[in-house]
Amino acid sequence: MDVITMRSLSLLIILVIIIGSFPAVAGKAVENPTQRDEFLYDYFSHVLTKFEYSLKYALENENYSLTLANATFQELELLQEESMYYQDRGLNLTVMRVIPPFYEFSKQLILLDQLTLQFQNNPNPKLAAGILGTVKGMESLLDAIDPIKLRDGTKILTFNTEGVRRRLEEVKNLALKVPPVGEFTLGVSERTPILNETVTIFGTCPENRTVTIVVTNGSSTVFLAIKPKGGFFSIGYRFESLGAYRIYATQSGRKSNTVNVTVRKIPTLFIVSDTYSAFLEGTIKLKGKLVDYYGQPLAGRNITIGDKTLITGSEGEFSKEYFSDRAESLRVALAFAGDRLHGGTSKEVTLIFKKYPVSITLNGPDEANPGEKVRFKGTIDPPLGAPLTVYVNDTPSFTVVPSNGTFAFNLTPERAGRLKVYVVFPGSETHERAMSNAVSLTVVPPESAAVRYLSILILALILMGIFTLEKKRAESKGPAKQIPPLQVDRSGYQIEEHVHVPEDVGEAYKLLREKLHEAFGIDESMTPREVLKTLKGWGLYPVLERVTLLHEKAVYGETSLSEEELREFHRGVKRLLGGVTG
Repeated sequence: MDVITMRSLSLLIILVIIIGSFPAVAGKAVENPTQRDEFLYDYFSHVLTKFEYSLKYALENENYSLTLANATFQELELLQEESMYYQDRGLNLTVMRVIPPFYEFSKQLILLDQLTLQFQNNPNPKLAAGILGTVKGMESLLDAIDPIKLRDGTKILTFNTEGVRRRLEEVKNLALKVPPVGEFTLGVSERTPILNETVTIFGTCPENRTVTIVVTNGSSTVFLAIKPKGGFFSIGYRFESLGAYRIYATQSGRKSNTVNVTVRKIPTLFIVSDTYSAFLEGTIKLKGKLVDYYGQPLAGRNITIGDKTLITGSEGEFSKEYFSDRAESLRVALAFAGDRLHGGTSKEVTLIFKKYPVSITLNGPDEANPGEKVRFKGTIDPPLGAPLTVYVNDTPSFTVVPSNGTFAFNLTPERAGRLKVYVVFPGSETHERAMSNAVSLTVVPPESAAVRYLSILILALILMGIFTLEKKRAESKGPAKQIPPLQVDRSGYQIEEHVHVPEDVGEAYKLLREKLHEAFGIDESMTPREVLKTLKGWGLYPVLERVTLLHEKAVYGETSLSEEELREFHRGVKRLLGGVTG
């Protein structure tokens, strides 16, 4: 699966994970908590529609049926992985109760589409038996979906599977158009299933008498009796032991072909973030969980993190701390070699220790005459004492040393023109390189300045007259609504001059997301994790990451923050707002 592509999935998945799958009762920071199941309901209803359309295209012999089926499966696979990540962080996700039958149905849909397309190009009893057996298993999964209940306030929401059932019935009718020809054949839906996975065993037979299916691995044998219908038979079977199996069927002294099946170990997965970050001289705690394909935690397993061996806890959890006194990026390999029943897995995690960010602002006049001394003033945060380079028209001119976080310098332009002036901090071992906003200085000759001033005076008189007329009109319509003053930062967007940070964690984070949208175009519908990934290279990324973690703990995890955590959260939000507003 293309992880980068899949992690840019639709807004619908974002709503499912972040909004739709939290508990029906939440903290005061979450709006309209009683309606959250509606998002889940809408999403999975849409998934049912995609199931239906995939079957429709398969019946029309269109290869797009497989494209849609595979895309839906990959989407649900990512949703399941993301949901396990949030569940590991203590969030009670309703989606984990809803997704299993949908996920299994999507896997079977790929097989059914393949069989249906092959059947339409080469109709034969063996393919027909495979279709009928697969449909039978998928109908059982729909039976598991029907009882699922979600809530929209006091209203109970249930899924409508009728459209998908009708398409499955059409597929069955297609297969039944080819009657059995007396051959005794057997097939399975999956020849390399994983341990405890249920597969469908299907086939055709010459009579409608009882068929006995034999499943043997040499040391043990299982007999499954089934009554065929119309010369077809199918049954589900779950393999509970690893190894190689032979499967065949008997009926009235006859024996079918033999199918060889190899049962594999259960796949495993590390539930852990791809990237962790902190400022240098800080500590990163790499933590996660080891689970199997079925979402079960694997306790007491030996895993390696870097060059260290750890043993997972009772819930499959693990953690390791990293410290660095310099800016660097570390790649840490995680590995589980597997055990008797489980396959191994590995993952690489990136740890980023970042330099401290620096912010510089510069103020100065926008117009001067040749030979006139012009004064510029600025600030630097944090108040470093290192030399700053003054650039004029992108050329380094001289240096200035700040004191207590402020600095000033003079320029004397020699001729008319336009100057672009800005200041650069070159960076250090502990602090990032930074550049101030650019101040545009127009140098105007004295003779042209007089003409300009006269023009400005005339324009001012005209504007004053217009303003007076507009004021009289406004007074006749009643008092005007007062609008708070605005300032424009160096990024070019407008924000309120005095930003009030709400005490409520949810409202404060909502305000931050609005400002991030204004500053960087970050879509407010993105998940917190996607925002972090998008702003990975931002100087204030570690602060944003910590604020996001505290927000998730308070809002999504419904856990009260301590007084120190609340202070840390609000300090972080204020610092971030300062970072995006000036």
